[in-house]
Amino acid sequence: MRFFLLFLFFINIYANDTIKYSWLKQQPRSIAKDFYIYRYLDQDITPSQALKALGEARYVNNKIFIRFAKKFKNKDTTKVANCLKYKAHILVKQDSDCIEVGMTTYKATKLNSNELETIINKLATLYPNSANIFQIISSKNKFQKLIHSTPKVFFDTFNQCGGKFRAKYFNHLLPLDFINKIKDDKKFAQTINLIVTNPKLNIIQQSLFDINTTNLSHLCTFNLAINSIRHHKDKSALKYLKEANKKAYFQMDKDKVLFWQYLLTNKKQYLIKLSKSWDVNIYSLYAFDKLNKPIANVIYNIDVKLKKDTDFDYKTPFAWFRILKDTKKKISKKKMQKYDKLLNTKETLGHLAFIKERFYRYKKSYFITPYYDLIKQYPKEKQILIYALARQESRFIPASISTSYALGLMQIMPFLSKSIAKQNHLKYDIDKQLLADTSIKYASIHLDYLKKYLNNPLYIAYAYNAGIGFTKRLLKSKGFFTQDRFEPFISMELIPYLETRKYGKKVLANYYIYKKHLVDNNFKFHDLFNNKNLSTN
Repeated sequence: MRFFLLFLFFINIYANDTIKYSWLKQQPRSIAKDFYIYRYLDQDITPSQALKALGEARYVNNKIFIRFAKKFKNKDTTKVANCLKYKAHILVKQDSDCIEVGMTTYKATKLNSNELETIINKLATLYPNSANIFQIISSKNKFQKLIHSTPKVFFDTFNQCGGKFRAKYFNHLLPLDFINKIKDDKKFAQTINLIVTNPKLNIIQQSLFDINTTNLSHLCTFNLAINSIRHHKDKSALKYLKEANKKAYFQMDKDKVLFWQYLLTNKKQYLIKLSKSWDVNIYSLYAFDKLNKPIANVIYNIDVKLKKDTDFDYKTPFAWFRILKDTKKKISKKKMQKYDKLLNTKETLGHLAFIKERFYRYKKSYFITPYYDLIKQYPKEKQILIYALARQESRFIPASISTSYALGLMQIMPFLSKSIAKQNHLKYDIDKQLLADTSIKYASIHLDYLKKYLNNPLYIAYAYNAGIGFTKRLLKSKGFFTQDRFEPFISMELIPYLETRKYGKKVLANYYIYKKHLVDNNFKFHDLFNNKNLSTN
């Protein structure tokens, strides 16, 4: 009864698209709550109400702060919000405090020498660190000034200046003594990622073949290995891979190292070891396929007697948040039995599969096919794509909300869903994005658009995550998905955005498994890369 009343209250709140503070205050601090605070701040509320809402936020990002400032109507708060929004040329005319708040390193690269001199003079006394960054950008010999700066100034300049600027001015050999000076800083991993994943930084990449990795992370060490492979320095790569293996914590990272050790040496021992992995990823799937072994640890169905109704309110994100919190630590058999009973409806199979994976400590992977009554209307290829994407995006949980406020089963951003609705003459309701049928319908339309330009599921995954513009630029740039050795795997390790890099691999693994399960059990892993459109250069 309590869940039913909560559901009725939830429906009543949004019947007129109004969010009430009394309801908002009752919800647990979470990403979902931040999203509703963001929307609440766009309503007709008082400054006092805006301040109360801000106090309920888990994380105050720029989106929330700018909306808050507009409602709070405080002179200082409004100034900060405006400074965050100002473009570089407008910021030049502001005072030092405003410039410090709003002028990023990237924005500063858009200024001319006179404008840079102006902001340097304004910042020199109160904000010397920022002044030093902008002095590097304005310098005639930018690289020399960069490598004679402090580690903090180096990272704030190099890591934040933008890819084009970085390639134009900083593509020079880094002195080993300077590398040793900065390499133990946590920001060094980002620096390595930026260098290794940009084909235009071919000179500075040659500084990275012999770095002491003692205090470096797994990812940083692995990126150094990939850089060595790209430059045909296999001995250096194998040394880095050995170190990366020692540092790996997650099974997928361990499998990744084994995979590359196999590719570099062609020694079957690595492949055999890889095939014993309990984790389902592109590397273990490659080994299963290469050795003609069946895929291990994959479960397609949950053996429970489904009920028509549940006391669990799956249509609200906060009910799921409470379960996530409750199952964060080791789950007992008794607790698992409780969730077996609570989540045994067709609408909550995704929730149940997620909890079961936690219960089994991820030693079992569930590739279920929920919402088939909504998905079966589409061609098989689209069904596979929807399942592959939905499993990665939301784990089939329709009321999911991400940190960037992507919504629903298919995690579509509000600006995109609004555009899709307008172009297809559909009535737009942001709350309906948390319903499975709406989310799948919008994703289907978006996939039709993406498939006009991209034919390979890997590229579609990149575009779904990072946008069609990013993916088009990636495929047009030299150095990605060529006919070079180890393709397409080497390019898959070089995707600039770490989130998109991981996302593409996981969606591709999902796609392969669902295609074998739903269409062709004889489908081979290497068939994923037979598509002539995979090679773009």
